[in-house]
Amino acid sequence: MREKSMDAIDVCMLTKNSFSRSIGGIIFRKCLESIKKNVPVNNFIVIDKYSKDKTKNVIHEYFPKAIVISSNSLRGKAREIGIKHVQTEWFMFVDDDVILCNEWFKKAKKYMKDYIGLIWGWDKVANPHVRNRIKIMYYLRKMSEYDLMKRNFVHRGGLHDTLIRTCLVKDIKIPNKLHVYEDWYIKNYIERKGYKAIAPKDVYCYHYLNPEYTLESCTLIAKLQKEYKLQSGYITLRNFILALPKALAILVISRDLKAAKDQWKYYAYLFIGRFLL
Repeated sequence: MREKSMDAIDVCMLTKNSFSRSIGGIIFRKCLESIKKNVPVNNFIVIDKYSKDKTKNVIHEYFPKAIVISSNSLRGKAREIGIKHVQTEWFMFVDDDVILCNEWFKKAKKYMKDYIGLIWGWDKVANPHVRNRIKIMYYLRKMSEYDLMKRNFVHRGGLHDTLIRTCLVKDIKIPNKLHVYEDWYIKNYIERKGYKAIAPKDVYCYHYLNPEYTLESCTLIAKLQKEYKLQSGYITLRNFILALPKALAILVISRDLKAAKDQWKYYAYLFIGRFLL
């Protein structure tokens, strides 16, 4: 299928009860509003994991002609499904828990050079508990919020608000097991074709991520880190050793017990998943 011009782009979003998971639907509505306001949308493509709440109805309020595809696929395959439906020269992935900055697309468009394959909008973390966790890293690494997020992007990618040159990924086959790290896989796939993935400072979103850490989910992450050589066993061990001191520092600095617990739980579960299970 011939790709359409750059006057508008297709936007892909993965959903699963997104309305219910976003503070009574407030963040989800603001997410859709920000897309409609700041991105010239050709087709709004939704890969929905059989939502049982108002998610699909709310989507059609903002995008009446939205293409909604129901699928039980994991995140990697769900993104691949979305890519197959894209018709524009560039397209965008937007997560259901982000609010785009003003003039997002206008700011990003100037970076669409011939040698660019992916433009990542960095995330200003808006969840206060997650923000309290990462604040400690600003102090330890003596880095700004942007520099810290860019460092993470270089290592593993990101797709929460990301423009991609369509022709580079039309043939992509994302492994079924990648329920996480599919963002790394896509970024790496593009870079292997000789194109650059960039993270401009003026292109960003407000990210209301709300991670839930279980031993099962962290074990799966740990196994993928090992299999795809995304993180060495040494780094996993080091992070585990440092997790408790960091958790205590978070508690002292922010008095946020949930943030401290999550810091400890995440790295402890990764250690257990990699070395003990």
